[in-house]
Amino acid sequence: MLEKVQKRDTRLMFRDKCLSYDERLQKSGLTTLETRRLRGDLIEMFKIFKGFDDINKKISLSSTEVSGHDFK
Repeated sequence: MLEKVQKRDTRLMFRDKCLSYDERLQKSGLTTLETRRLRGDLIEMFKIFKGFDDINKKISLSSTEVSGHDFK
């Protein structure tokens, strides 16, 4: 749904109907939302592996909250 909003917004920015969505993104200097989410995930993983971010502080669930959960 969010990607649809961005597509519509770039259509409003560029009245040229022959430009594809990717071309409109490139001209406006934007990336797709999927690419931004992937980049954010990679940055978080880098921080965790390099010790800049303490994963134990972010995840503090009691044993009752994860009881029976496959990923506990």
